[in-house]
Amino acid sequence: MQKKVLVFGSTGSVGRNSLEVIEKAADKFEVVGLCGNSNIKEIVKQIRKFRPKYLCLKDKGSANQLKKRTKIKFKLFSGKQGLEKFSRIKSDVSIMAISGIDCLKPLLINIESSKRIALANKEAVVTGAKFIFPKAKKYKTKIIPIDSEINAIFQLLNLTESGNKEIDKIYITASGGALLNYDKKSLKKVTAKRVLKHPTWDMGKRITVDSATLVNKGFEAVEAHNFFNIDYKNIEILLHRQSLMHAMIQLSDQSCFSCIYAPDMKKPISYALFYPKRMKLPKIDLDKEKNKYSFSYSPIPYKKFPLLKIILEAGKRDDNSLVVLNACDEVVVDLFLNGKIKFTQIEETIKKIFENYPSKKIKSIGDIYKWDNWARNKTKEILGEK
Repeated sequence: MQKKVLVFGSTGSVGRNSLEVIEKAADKFEVVGLCGNSNIKEIVKQIRKFRPKYLCLKDKGSANQLKKRTKIKFKLFSGKQGLEKFSRIKSDVSIMAISGIDCLKPLLINIESSKRIALANKEAVVTGAKFIFPKAKKYKTKIIPIDSEINAIFQLLNLTESGNKEIDKIYITASGGALLNYDKKSLKKVTAKRVLKHPTWDMGKRITVDSATLVNKGFEAVEAHNFFNIDYKNIEILLHRQSLMHAMIQLSDQSCFSCIYAPDMKKPISYALFYPKRMKLPKIDLDKEKNKYSFSYSPIPYKKFPLLKIILEAGKRDDNSLVVLNACDEVVVDLFLNGKIKFTQIEETIKKIFENYPSKKIKSIGDIYKWDNWARNKTKEILGEK
């Protein structure tokens, strides 16, 4: 029997990769719903290929245009309310690849309707873990991370009978992004085009910028802490330029196990879809690929990546700091990508926000959105964008 799949963020990088995996296993999965934002051209292609029963476009104007672009019948949802209704559709698997804080509400709603959620979004866990995981436990919904490093840890822990009980340390790797060898003076002149030329990964724009500042690696440490209940003191980040070793676990007897594969999101996506089984993929000829599978790693040069330290410090605080920092990062990265601020202003602004935010406890989902809104306004105020 085919498993019914909903794909949130279907027109983005993870969404498109997910649909490629599903297409190769069409006898196992049926795409019943697709959800995007405003990319009509891409969503029309997906509709023609997968014939979903349900469709959602968050942008209402795009949804109205879509009706004129295809004669294929489906139930169409649009806007924020439409997204919430779409999130209540029952499925065997939901691929949650909406970017940013916008993912949090549909994720929390969808937990009630889906048996398994393959989660690609970092921000929801970074800001709302204390609400997500208890609710998933209540509804017996399995959440499997798609984020490559967190998925690698998930795979490794599933290979050990004791789970995380004998873990001495987990290692998350970082490529260092596109600007690792730049000095501070050179960073002032860096363009968005240059930052988006990641040395190993083909990712969305925001995460590519975040990989250059290592903000994304700080968020992954927060994810690992929340997904696997691992203390921050037992999480270490390594610089690994080749992006082949995605994570490593060190057990109490000091044995180490690593998860290694080429930098391709289809691998963690397929694992999340087929779990606890695995999808058959082409074999690797190590004689031909030996250069690709030789690698090295080294300690993170924290002085070069001050924002990584800030995110890790925020993760240890039981307050609103992660919500504030995530919102600030979303705003400054967007401004940088649109040519309104310099790359160096990303670091300067996040530092300023972290030094001056009012520390408060997060007691409800409403608190998350309150401080998210506060941080966005404050960030724009600092940069003179209001």
